[in-house]
Amino acid sequence: MTDTTSYKLTIRDLKLWYGDFEALHGIDLNIIKGHVTSLIGPSGCGKSTFLRCLNRMNDRIASCRVEGEVCLEGMNIYDPAVDVVQLRSHIGMVFQKPNPFPKSIYENIAYAPRIHGMVTNAPDMDILVESSLIKAGIWDEVKDKLQQPGTALSGGQQQRLCIARTIAVEPDVILMDEPCSALDPIATAKIEELMDELKKEYTIVIVTHNMQQAARASDFTAYFYLGDVIEYGNTSDIFTAPKDQRTEDYITGRFG
Repeated sequence: MTDTTSYKLTIRDLKLWYGDFEALHGIDLNIIKGHVTSLIGPSGCGKSTFLRCLNRMNDRIASCRVEGEVCLEGMNIYDPAVDVVQLRSHIGMVFQKPNPFPKSIYENIAYAPRIHGMVTNAPDMDILVESSLIKAGIWDEVKDKLQQPGTALSGGQQQRLCIARTIAVEPDVILMDEPCSALDPIATAKIEELMDELKKEYTIVIVTHNMQQAARASDFTAYFYLGDVIEYGNTSDIFTAPKDQRTEDYITGRFG
């Protein structure tokens, strides 16, 4: 599909268990740098579980066990020496439901860079907050109310605030777990336009249950079914000429 130097994430033989239940069966996948990759498939097929493996969010689940490799440009993120807090600044996550901190819009953006010691003075922080909000396409809507609570924004604005918060720490990868499922069509369109803009600087992996969204917003698509990747390739190929009958059945609505 492409040369290995363009891989941002390389996943090899990734398996995951919740207790005795094997949820992922030896996933092999290459996530291409500077593009949007969508993960599609029926509910409960392993999409979100796989996504959470990419920044070790599953570490929080006591019954969860992971085998295999997830390499961020050659570094296995499951190496015991990896600092998980630092890892999550490199691989950020935007969740299904917008979850702004119960703080001002300004502090939502400034909090993590301050904790990580990225910015030590107020003028530089002002610049970082503004640039993050501009990149997330929400600056014009909030620039006059930065001290108001982020929770007072509309759902679509809250989600873009969460994206701004994620990019404030300058990640390599942004993971999005059904980021538009709680949003109306207008807010969804804004998020999709934003992804197209953000991929110029970041690698994006999105879980979506919306076939049209995957077709519109992603460059590559992986079809998950029962813990396996059935097919992976250019989005246009997956949607117009899938190689596997199970992929075609799902995309055309005959299944799932």
